[in-house]
Amino acid sequence: MDENIFSVIPMRTWRWLGVNELKNDATIEERTIDVPDGETQHVVEINDVDNPIAKRIRINVGKGARVEVTAVDINRADSAVELVIDLNGDDSSAEVESVYFGADARKLDLNYVIRQCGRRTDAVMNVRGALAERAEKNFRGTLDFQRGSKGSVGRESEEVVLLSNDVRNRSVPLMLSHEDDVDGHHAVSIGRIDEEKLYYLESRGLDRAQAERLIVEAAFTPVLERIDDEKLRAELNEKLQRLLA
Repeated sequence: MDENIFSVIPMRTWRWLGVNELKNDATIEERTIDVPDGETQHVVEINDVDNPIAKRIRINVGKGARVEVTAVDINRADSAVELVIDLNGDDSSAEVESVYFGADARKLDLNYVIRQCGRRTDAVMNVRGALAERAEKNFRGTLDFQRGSKGSVGRESEEVVLLSNDVRNRSVPLMLSHEDDVDGHHAVSIGRIDEEKLYYLESRGLDRAQAERLIVEAAFTPVLERIDDEKLRAELNEKLQRLLA
């Protein structure tokens, strides 16, 4: 099967960054989720199989409704995920908590978009990840305040831990606004594990590799704990342990 570029930011500004370059040869899976007015839904998206993945997920959120998304990507093969959430109704909200781990020569392509269309919408996008060996990752996170979204609030953050000098990370936070009465924030933190944290753990008897694994696990735990299925949560913890080892 031929490889194709899965999803892009359609803006010339970002072309020179190379954020639209990653390709994927997997069959694309698509699904749409509707959250009716006044309801709350928790969407759990797990990518833990060891074959290439390409997914497009669209979530429509009604008036006064809320969607909570928990995404875990610890696939050994390449993966590409496009998540688009439309906060169509007034007073609707979305919370995305996502973690990923890349090792070997794995390629990850993540494109998350929250479009805030209704008035007084609330969007939160928190993404955490770790890259090891020769992994390559693109993350594009977009908060889009549409015309008519007065009084809306959006917050976006990504934290990336680099565990090797050979990884390639591209993080592109993007904020678009067609309204003046909105409040948006975004931040990205990229770097190695804090040496003081490593020194503290090593002084307690752990070697460096064990200390690094413990810190990465601590970053993943709050997201994994959002999964109600205890068996699934245990399986993901076990697979994460194997990957970190």
